[in-house]
Amino acid sequence: MTLRRPAGLLAGAALVSTLLAGPLVSAEPSGAAPDRTVELTTITLLTGDEVRLRGGRVAGVRMAPGRENQSVWQYEMAGHQYVVPADAAPLVAAGRVDRRLFDVTELVRQGLDDHASQIVPLIVEGAPHGRSVAPGLSVVDADKDGTAWRRLSTARGAGTIHLNGRVLPALEESVPQVGAPTAWASGFRGDGVTVAVLDSGYDATHPDLRGVVDLAENFTEEGSATTDTVGHGTHVASTIAGRGGQHTGVAPGARLLVGKVLGEFGGTEANLIRGMHWAVEHGADVVNLSLGSGPGDGTDLVSRTLNELSASSGTLFVVAAGNSGAPSTVTAPGTADRALTVGSVTKDDTPSVFSSRGPRQGDYGLKPEISAPGSDIVAARAQGTNPADSVDERYVRMSGTSMAAPHVAGAAAVLAGQHPEWTGEQIKSALVGSTHRLPGVDTHTQGAGRLDLARGVAQRVRTEGLLGFGRLGTDTAPAVERTVTFVNDGPAPVTLDLALELTGAGAHRFTLDRPRVEIPARSSVAVAVTAEVPAEPLGEVSGALVATGDGVELTTPLTAHLPGQTHTLTVRVRSGDDEPERSMVLVQNEATGEVRDAFLDGDTATFVVPTGHYRVLGRTQDTDTSTDTLYVLPTRVAGDTELVVDTTVGRPVTSSIDDPQARVEMAGGHAVSSAVNGKSASMIRPGKVTHRATLKVLPSPPMDGVALHHFSYWTHPFATVTVQGPGGFELESTYVSSYPRFTGSLTADVVQVGHADRAAIDAAGDVRGKIALIAPVDWDDPQEPPGEQLREGIELLAERGAKLVLSFFNPQWDLSTQGPLALPVVMTFDWRDVQQMQELAPIRANVIGRANSPADYFLADAVHGGIPAGHAFDFHRRDLGRIDRTLVDTQPHGTYRYMPATFTLGGFQANADVEVAWPARRTEHVSPGVSLTMYGSTAFDEQGRGAAEFVLPVTLEPGERRRSRVFGAPFGPELTTPHTSQQDGRPMPWAYRQRDRLTLSVPMFADSDPGNAGDFDPTSTGSTVVRSAGRELGRRDDVGGLGTFDLPAGPGRFEVEATASRPAAGMDPALSTRTSAVWTFHAPGGTAERVALPLLDVRFDLPLDDHNRAPAGERLRGAVTAVRQPGAGAAGVRSIAVEVSYDEGKTWRKATVDGARVVVPPGGAAGGFASLRAVATDRDGNEVTETVIRAYALR
Repeated sequence: MTLRRPAGLLAGAALVSTLLAGPLVSAEPSGAAPDRTVELTTITLLTGDEVRLRGGRVAGVRMAPGRENQSVWQYEMAGHQYVVPADAAPLVAAGRVDRRLFDVTELVRQGLDDHASQIVPLIVEGAPHGRSVAPGLSVVDADKDGTAWRRLSTARGAGTIHLNGRVLPALEESVPQVGAPTAWASGFRGDGVTVAVLDSGYDATHPDLRGVVDLAENFTEEGSATTDTVGHGTHVASTIAGRGGQHTGVAPGARLLVGKVLGEFGGTEANLIRGMHWAVEHGADVVNLSLGSGPGDGTDLVSRTLNELSASSGTLFVVAAGNSGAPSTVTAPGTADRALTVGSVTKDDTPSVFSSRGPRQGDYGLKPEISAPGSDIVAARAQGTNPADSVDERYVRMSGTSMAAPHVAGAAAVLAGQHPEWTGEQIKSALVGSTHRLPGVDTHTQGAGRLDLARGVAQRVRTEGLLGFGRLGTDTAPAVERTVTFVNDGPAPVTLDLALELTGAGAHRFTLDRPRVEIPARSSVAVAVTAEVPAEPLGEVSGALVATGDGVELTTPLTAHLPGQTHTLTVRVRSGDDEPERSMVLVQNEATGEVRDAFLDGDTATFVVPTGHYRVLGRTQDTDTSTDTLYVLPTRVAGDTELVVDTTVGRPVTSSIDDPQARVEMAGGHAVSSAVNGKSASMIRPGKVTHRATLKVLPSPPMDGVALHHFSYWTHPFATVTVQGPGGFELESTYVSSYPRFTGSLTADVVQVGHADRAAIDAAGDVRGKIALIAPVDWDDPQEPPGEQLREGIELLAERGAKLVLSFFNPQWDLSTQGPLALPVVMTFDWRDVQQMQELAPIRANVIGRANSPADYFLADAVHGGIPAGHAFDFHRRDLGRIDRTLVDTQPHGTYRYMPATFTLGGFQANADVEVAWPARRTEHVSPGVSLTMYGSTAFDEQGRGAAEFVLPVTLEPGERRRSRVFGAPFGPELTTPHTSQQDGRPMPWAYRQRDRLTLSVPMFADSDPGNAGDFDPTSTGSTVVRSAGRELGRRDDVGGLGTFDLPAGPGRFEVEATASRPAAGMDPALSTRTSAVWTFHAPGGTAERVALPLLDVRFDLPLDDHNRAPAGERLRGAVTAVRQPGAGAAGVRSIAVEVSYDEGKTWRKATVDGARVVVPPGGAAGGFASLRAVATDRDGNEVTETVIRAYALR
């Protein structure tokens, strides 16, 4: 008999997707602590499925109740991670559902995690489904329970479902730089022109904007349009039309409309669309959008709206290009065809490093068209905002393409005032044509050049049209022509010499229809530029058509992409069945590294690609998803090509560890990856491989940059369940996180009790001494029963004498509020197999329960240079590194906890939820070269808050052995390895000076192991004071160890005093209720770099038990050391003195210190506590006094 696995259960029934692809976000040196701000995040998708993230990377996917039979596609492309449920994939492929709804990287970037947002914001095209935002568009705030997905994905008349994404905010020297004073001197100041600023509102009290704004409207849920808590909109508005003397805007005669579409954390696309309609309806000639979402191809909803409004109204939309700094990162709606998109330059006319470059994604369209000053722009400051960048009370310095765009919007207003008859498109062309071309800078960076308003106002000849050829493959035409119209508004004819100034291998393919053009007075002449489309790939061409003569200089930007001959590549997947159920492929160009993706429609996917060599990465699931096949196959495309992927020849991938009691858990997975030209792609098969959920690979020839990756986590499970009898097997089980825990061995009959309702339990008959199986009634549609029903059913089973429960459903998601269950419960996802066996004959099962796992294995390896013909990832303990780890209990009666672990190798990362009953002494075995880190919480208060520890990353050699103690007392101030800045990739010292500012971020309740890093305890309160020569320089009285303080210029001797207290509740025993440190140190003068200050850190290593206790009335012999914080240099310690108090700091007794050894004198009584105070000095005169009240407990 063949037992078939239920469709999709591998991917859906548990937390499944735990392998991460691509370059790691935390590409930090070993020893750098993880970023504390992005740990353990969850995002619930529109489908109701929950994606867990750790460090901003996918750590797991838990399918929503009722969706356990759905699998997921997880892949990485262009630096973004996607998690697409199988039922959503066809709708994404058809364009009915916005791909961004499953782009986890983008959702994280937009701040749509579950902590920040309780809804999934949508814009729906078609029939009304919510609040109308514009004709044919409705806003829907979808709950995260999946109901909106079920309704919208099947509703008649529902059009495309879009993410209502967030849009984010992307003058003394800069205004003269663009020639505005010259325009003013000619009498052109933007008078009579209306400019709409769609931003974060404005400060109506600022003198530079008084009397400038005619109308203001708020489209957000925050404050009013006349208040600006961000400061961005005020700065932008004053750059356009501020009247501030030295800080006058570009168009001081213009009138403003202010639409508030951004709040404290950005805005939504729906509110932006509403604001755009509002601006046009109220007569805006120019609309400034110093904001954006993400890079795109110009077909997104906001870009389409911009094009439609511009075409229907003649309004010019000026949009910031974005601040990503890399090629092809221009953000929407700056990607719109009709937008005038603005890049940024510095005040010395060099490109700003942050300015997003073109070309536009997808079609290689021309973006940006123009650039303007955007670095260090001084303009109006909204009251109380941006103190760190303020020039004074009224003005602030900001940088970004957000600052460049309003220079161009102001210039557009000046031209509109000079030529009120011009349309927005004519103004756009005139501004672009009159720019100052920057030498040595490509068009993808500067557009036509830097804004030159003086030239734009003075010249009487202008251009209409741009030379954005985009992608020119042989599927277009043999030759493509674009025209530029030269318009002479003056009273005399003008003759211009024409030249194409182009760079790129294909520059010679572009020709002018004439070398010179004569334009009669008040007339126009069209000039044609023709591109001959080559059969060979010639890549990028960029530059400009430059026209000069009679005192006129005009620039028309030109860009093109010449991929050469294009053909159709068809990928056809063949399996043993008539048709594979699901496949997905990525196609990577071996020359450029660029990647495209497709979900297969049936068994085929087609791509139009240039002649060249390609790699096809894919994953195919067979019809019952019990077998996955991964592959990377090369193919050469010289004509229309079909690549047949034959999954029937796949060879198995297996793994093992030489520990017969260890079982592989869901963590980890396998992936195939390809890296070309600095660009990577990967296809991931998440979860474990077993004899019932198998993995195969298709062999490839040797290929550089191609690899097969393996990550797995093995442990001795809390419960092992073996079904006995003919056809018996071991269940793939996991111990539910509940009490009571089962230990020992039990062999008993198994009886089915359905959903544990009373009727099902009555029908089961006598359950005394038996194992009850709670499982779905309907195999094809497993519905989740109410949690209360499960708990009551388990209580009834206990009353009737059942010994243990096997359950497909988890009856106890929230242990903190529900309390223990009436019986031990073991989760199993093999319920269908058990039911099938019971249909043949009654069955018995043996259950072995363990109190803890003595050993864990974090295993990873990769095969490089191609995909092998199958592979056995066999690991041996003798070849692994070893960590002997003690987990000290900080709660009463032992605690069952998850310890999230992250292990990385070769640019890939896997995550595991390590289940531990605390306290524990365990051995962790780690593959050589793997970087392993863990995270845990000491305790939680009634609000669910608590302190945490990060086990710093460690990488071991074969046979290397280390020791670790987590949550070992005393808990106190800590200066161990700092974390790394996400901004510049450099360490962030716990105490550093930068210029004349002191920044502190010292954890005040970290444990004693320097291999751990303490997180900040959110339950704590305290104070931080900075002094010099007895004078107080600054303080904060809410929290200890945190703050930024001004220092006097130059070197000096300073004192920092930090104190912190936390409630006794939450930890048992209640340790470190108060801590303090007083540091006295020499600080050098400030520089632009962060300089770690020479603060000392006292560290104890005491022989406490697994509950942080020592014997009362006995001497305690241990170790004490003092070191400077990392990065502050080495200096010998001159002295250490230690004292102990047994009455919580009222009286103190000296301890004996001899070198690194300390002997604490006896005292105290069982149930009491010992407090410690230490004073350490180094040879440079730096000193610290650390005090920990209740440093450890006495027994």
